[in-house]
Amino acid sequence: MRTFGVSLVLAALISVPALADDAVTLPSTAKLLTKSEIVAAYDGKRHTWSHPNTDKGTGTYTYDAARGEVTGTFKIGKDKGEFEGKIEFKDDLVCFKTRGKGKKTKYSPLKCVEVYLDGDTAYEIDPKTKVITSVNKPI
Repeated sequence: MRTFGVSLVLAALISVPALADDAVTLPSTAKLLTKSEIVAAYDGKRHTWSHPNTDKGTGTYTYDAARGEVTGTFKIGKDKGEFEGKIEFKDDLVCFKTRGKGKKTKYSPLKCVEVYLDGDTAYEIDPKTKVITSVNKPI
């Protein structure tokens, strides 16, 4: 069941949703972050995440930039569990691939996003579609 849940998380991150009237939009005061700013905002800090414009999933995560790893939890509908993954940077995009924690299955396809920061809220944006895929806040 956890593999299925992680697949749902990944499908939500990769899909391009149709935006509803109540879709979360990027505040005009949000600043596009560079790689070093992303590391400063995320590295070693626990965050909550939500997918307000896709599957309504929620969870937590922690990046370890030195090790190139991410770990966390997810809940999408009735499906919940833990995940692990790899992170890397392509210029100022943060890229990740995940799978169920402790699973020896393949990682999901690599997904890269731009990160914008407004106060302490980070917005991950698909660089091609410009759709917000995740809203993240420190815990």
